[in-house]
Amino acid sequence: MDEVWIELGCDKTLNESNLSAFYSHPIWLLNGLFIEQDQASFSNRECFVNYAVNQAPVRVADIGGGFGTLTRMIGTACPQAQIEIIEPHPHPEAIHRTETLANVKYCPQLSGNYDLLIATDVFEHVADPIALVEATASHLKLGGKYLIANCFYPVILCHLPQTFHFRYSWNEVLAALGLKPGKQIAYGYEFTKELGGSIERARLLEQRSQSMFRWFDSLPINRGKTRIGSFLFSTFVRLP
Repeated sequence: MDEVWIELGCDKTLNESNLSAFYSHPIWLLNGLFIEQDQASFSNRECFVNYAVNQAPVRVADIGGGFGTLTRMIGTACPQAQIEIIEPHPHPEAIHRTETLANVKYCPQLSGNYDLLIATDVFEHVADPIALVEATASHLKLGGKYLIANCFYPVILCHLPQTFHFRYSWNEVLAALGLKPGKQIAYGYEFTKELGGSIERARLLEQRSQSMFRWFDSLPINRGKTRIGSFLFSTFVRLP
């Protein structure tokens, strides 16, 4: 995957044509097939499916759903729900696999309101996560749930470095957007949409997060650094 990223010039520029070529590359088919065989990935998705079932949603969207493995699992477990995979670069094989489920389909964008939004391993791939959260959450019903799981770490090159500071501040930033953090689900978190979100407050927290990132990341500890840094950020960063 890193080789493809470099080959397409994505290490030098983030222009749309480069990114479109990268996320349309056959490597993502291999990634999707691997996820369906990897036990750790499958276990995480089982946790997400159980969470979705307990929400008893009527309408669900999986944002950046990729190969659609998680969405198909939810579609099978929640036959009463209408589920959409919002994916700009769906592979034909992924589309074919959804055709066996009447309640699951690929869509180019969100439309209307949803009871449950899901975004797993999405926001570390985009240059402006806050803008994408705000845009997608506008389609979430008041009191609806947003299940988000991120990896703001340099695991692969398509995890953008400008997002890494969010590993310490993500929940606080989303709270400013009107998404109240809740319980942890596998490696993700539940967020509940509330009134009173403010993009201005979220941007201010983003600025403070960026300025504090180097300090948090230099803490002389390894185990638990993210949790400690997140605690320090939420404790000492105050907005007027």
